[in-house]
Amino acid sequence: YINKSNSINSNPAPKSLMRAWMCHGRTHREMVEKLASAGIARSPICKEALLKVDRKNYVLDPEFAYDDAPQPIGYGATISAPHMHAHVLEDLLPPLLQSSKHKPDKQLSILDVGCGSGYLVSVFGRMVEKERMEPKLNKGKVYGIDVIPQLVEMSRKNILKEDGDLLESDTVQVMVGDGWKGYPEGAPYNAIHVGAAAATFPKNLMAQLAVGGVMVIPVGPDGGVQYLYRVERVGDDGGVVGIGGDDSKIGFLEEDFKVYRVLGVRYVPLVRTDD
Repeated sequence: YINKSNSINSNPAPKSLMRAWMCHGRTHREMVEKLASAGIARSPICKEALLKVDRKNYVLDPEFAYDDAPQPIGYGATISAPHMHAHVLEDLLPPLLQSSKHKPDKQLSILDVGCGSGYLVSVFGRMVEKERMEPKLNKGKVYGIDVIPQLVEMSRKNILKEDGDLLESDTVQVMVGDGWKGYPEGAPYNAIHVGAAAATFPKNLMAQLAVGGVMVIPVGPDGGVQYLYRVERVGDDGGVVGIGGDDSKIGFLEEDFKVYRVLGVRYVPLVRTDD
């Protein structure tokens, strides 16, 4: 995707993430408070959402639910460390606030690719389950997709434990889907989170970003050097999926996007299904 005409801007890792891996808690609240004290969960909106969703409901072994480390959830997948989830939430909050400011009556749309055990879907859901006024944040809908049917079923079961109202209110929806193709039915998205490493930047997924929308995605080969990138949509010359017309005729222009490299990471690969 990236060529010489569209260079990647390299940002240094946020200082707050230098204190990551140390935000272990004996309780759910203690974990979140440590994320806040470390400057990772900075905004009241993100902190409140994290406090509302108990991580123990989304891990296989509740004994380690509040460790600041990734944990396996089966089927070759993992749930990311709490500090990474908090970082993603903070990175994706600004485009949600910006859209709410400029389009106060338009529902927000968020896509979580590789929803795994359902944790981040629920946290996003708590962020947008109702309209907020200070700061202005519109109500929204969160779509979670995973290529592994068993994980989608796990997500549903986990959400139903204590966050079932999000499903009942249609604030969140989880389904089987190929992350490389995204979920056009919910586009255009104000925020997209990808929880597995893509070998290259997925054009179909990027085309589903709204102008002003942001995608956070790890990119790099399986077992090789990977980086977390922030992809911001700044133009619509290539067309935006979900904005009228025939989506099949939408092209792709690199100039519509700005790409920032954030920090080095290690993720499981983003699985691609056969066409």
